[in-house]
Amino acid sequence: MQGIVQSTAKSKASLALQSGFTLAELMVVLLIILIVGALSIPNFTRAIDTSRIKGAAQTLASAYQDARIRATQKDTFYQVLISSPGILPPQLCIDLDGDGTCGAGDPVTTFPAQVKLSNLGVPTPLENQLPFRTAVTEQPGAPANSLTWNAIGLPCPRSSTTDPCIAKGWVQHLQLVRANGDVMYAAVSISPTGRIKTWTFIPSGNGNGKWL
Repeated sequence: MQGIVQSTAKSKASLALQSGFTLAELMVVLLIILIVGALSIPNFTRAIDTSRIKGAAQTLASAYQDARIRATQKDTFYQVLISSPGILPPQLCIDLDGDGTCGAGDPVTTFPAQVKLSNLGVPTPLENQLPFRTAVTEQPGAPANSLTWNAIGLPCPRSSTTDPCIAKGWVQHLQLVRANGDVMYAAVSISPTGRIKTWTFIPSGNGNGKWL
């Protein structure tokens, strides 16, 4: 009889183990999942924003390269115009007809609405890190928002079409304001010889940071 009772007890214990988690165990597992998820979301959203601003910088670099190729192919000057800060989403166009505006026939590149094409307010301007001199672009208005390519593919920032074309380096910064208020920065540099390169700003704890 005792053997039967012991066998029955073991069977019940076995059934209890096979029946699954208790409510308390499920609550603990759910709590762990929520904690891990909460810790992962900031890293996930930051990765998305990093990808977004890097992609915008690459788009900008491609637009500059397109304008350069067109200028050399047509043996002429082409100016690249960037929309004013109030226009959303930001746009860039290649001024094919030379009227100083983005017309219906001009190629247009559109950027994400979260991205701002502006050299104002950058904590550490990329110019400080470059081995060549650049045009002054940390100011509103032309030529801060426009770059001209000449017929041999060299950058020559000009305030007007009558200015001489003097090859000079160029920098355009990009800014992305994240949902938490942080700002991410990228940039595109053009050397006086026409070499185009994209950069990403890596902040540091002391408030400075470095472009890579």
